[in-house]
Amino acid sequence: MNKNPEYLTLMRNRENLYRFLERLYKSEVDEPLFMQMKNMDFPVDCCEIELREGYQMLGKYLDNHGNTALTDLAVDYAQIFLAAGIAEGSAAFPYESVYTSEKKIMMQDARDKVMTIYAAKGLKKDEEKLNLFEDHISLELEFMAFLCQEAQEVLNIQDESKFLPCLKEQMNFLSKHLLNWVPSFCSDIEKYADTEFYKGIGKITNGYLHLDNTILESLTN
Repeated sequence: MNKNPEYLTLMRNRENLYRFLERLYKSEVDEPLFMQMKNMDFPVDCCEIELREGYQMLGKYLDNHGNTALTDLAVDYAQIFLAAGIAEGSAAFPYESVYTSEKKIMMQDARDKVMTIYAAKGLKKDEEKLNLFEDHISLELEFMAFLCQEAQEVLNIQDESKFLPCLKEQMNFLSKHLLNWVPSFCSDIEKYADTEFYKGIGKITNGYLHLDNTILESLTN
């Protein structure tokens, strides 16, 4: 039985979720995104416990937010990810280098490594992301979305010999440049977020990365 349609749907869904998370970390939530999210149906019955909890928290916030939600979320975003108005070290800084380098500062080996990986694919930052270093979580999530898109292109031309290498490339980047630091990062989001919105986003992120790792393991074994 030809599984191409099934795999195409899976790769497309994975790409969409990576792009959704990438947008949430790139910048504050604006009104169009907020209204889009209010109309979304979140899979609150999913099998991954933390992912399910995150969807439930996010859905509850979107159903019961106050009139100042956008302002509240902008303040919380700045507090969590930019350390706005709080002491140094009391934030979830969204850079791999901060969590993986000895000095816990930006622009360390992790940035150099992902820059090399992006360059090998001919990728450059969009103008709206020029202020972000390459190991920012939004750029790493965007790269995973790009790899999912590549896998779809391989499936579309029915070149099965290239599909498994695509999956292994995804798994390699996920393990070496997301799962190696994002769990600690998401734990810090839980610690420093004031809104259930961002607490939920942290749980969704961590839960989904672990679920996706399980998916990729099942596809490559």
